[in-house]
Amino acid sequence: MNKIFFEPKLLGVEAGGTSICLSIAINEPSNVIERVSIPTTSVEETKNKVLEWVKSKGDNISAIGIASFGPIDLDENSETYGYITTTPKPNWGQTNILGWFSDYNCPKGFDTDVNGAAISETFHGLHKRGEITSCAYITVGTGVGVGCVVNGSCIHGLVHPEGGHTFTKIQDCDKDFQGTCPFHKNCIEGLVSTGSISKRLGINADKLSEIPDNHPVWSIIGNYLAQLCANITCLLSPQIIVLGGGVLNRSILYPIIRAETIKILNGYIKSKYLTNDLIDQYIVQSPFGSHAGSIGSLELARRALIKSSK
Repeated sequence: MNKIFFEPKLLGVEAGGTSICLSIAINEPSNVIERVSIPTTSVEETKNKVLEWVKSKGDNISAIGIASFGPIDLDENSETYGYITTTPKPNWGQTNILGWFSDYNCPKGFDTDVNGAAISETFHGLHKRGEITSCAYITVGTGVGVGCVVNGSCIHGLVHPEGGHTFTKIQDCDKDFQGTCPFHKNCIEGLVSTGSISKRLGINADKLSEIPDNHPVWSIIGNYLAQLCANITCLLSPQIIVLGGGVLNRSILYPIIRAETIKILNGYIKSKYLTNDLIDQYIVQSPFGSHAGSIGSLELARRALIKSSK
């Protein structure tokens, strides 16, 4: 067995629908020494800017972790392994994002952005409730993604979880709203993404920060996200659900989601963490805040390096 006696230089690539976050860490994902954000514009323009920055960091990269928005192809036997496939993001379908880094002869980890975050959240050991082996990570921004870890491993199967495109019970006050998902209209993503919230309010997405906390739209969004949390709880029973993404920067949503999740489950699942006293240790924020996804991409790089050394 080969052993690693040096401090590896890890490159993390968190590819989101709005921006791509590039991070360099030494030895551990949390030991970030440099980070930059590049807008996700056209494929070619974004690729060129990403590779320009990466090349400026030298060729001594030990491992690369790519955590990408999806859907993506995770089947290593597939001709399109490493591709972004049927994404709702215009003009990004069938993009070989893993192939961007083909010139780098080092181990590479590839997964969804939310699976990367979920695996990091499972093992960083910083959650108040202590050590865990399962986690669901939900990000809510321009899209909605759900990453899942069960028994210490990311869920991969037919493809990967796409919990943002599951369906929910529409609230009476929201029955006239036409969701924004180009595939499903009124799926979770079509109801709670930044685009859907701004559409309800008749404003541009960049004006959402001006909407006050007491606006009724936040109760609507909180209820839909609580339904998602309740469904995940019933289906996967994770030890923790971590919420992140731009929409969740609105801190008023956390108490709404927690209270609504308890109300929806209605005492059916018995756990001390599904009570008013401890729900804040079950539905939580990442200790890394808005950098949870980039830390996840670095964790994919670290795991790829360990796997290659065995």
